[in-house]
Amino acid sequence: MFDGSVYVDLVPTPTILDNLLSAGKIPPLVVILPDSLNEETRNRELPCNPEHAAYLQQELMPWVREHYHVSSEPSRCIVAGSSYGGLAATYTALQAPDAFGNVLSQSGSYWWGKKHPSEPQPEWLARQYVIKDRQAIHFYLEVGLLEPLADMVTTNRHMRNVLEAKGYRVDYSEFEGGHDYLCWRGTLADGLISLTSGW
Repeated sequence: MFDGSVYVDLVPTPTILDNLLSAGKIPPLVVILPDSLNEETRNRELPCNPEHAAYLQQELMPWVREHYHVSSEPSRCIVAGSSYGGLAATYTALQAPDAFGNVLSQSGSYWWGKKHPSEPQPEWLARQYVIKDRQAIHFYLEVGLLEPLADMVTTNRHMRNVLEAKGYRVDYSEFEGGHDYLCWRGTLADGLISLTSGW
């Protein structure tokens, strides 16, 4: 789960997990919360960065498996984040489906586009999912209906439509709220329950 410090301080992830486990709503999980360090690093690493995706697959996940008793099955591994983190989670799963079989995206920044010498390419990641073969990835996407940033609702709906058209399993939700950790702390449980159902 990207942006680790805020998913401890602003989104009380350990408490949410404890409550879900106690209620029997999710199976036991090992959660890794890498931090982004600062805004410059976050803006460089999270928006569809192949080096960051390779690091997660080739360095972080082997370290996790070496230190914790976890499954090596991609269908039992979730990559998660909000905003740029949701974009990064969706990109990482496409780049490394043999490591990550589940995506939890909270208000993913799917409006993002690579800069190209001739023209910008908005919604770049949706086009990558169109042209690449379908992988065994389960998605939980959500967005707030009051999010003003870069037409988040439209681009999240478009990503959902692209994924469904390709045959992906997509659980999709819209909530009455904005682009805010206060909202995401209330919906994180929904995504975890959705993705781990049947584990």
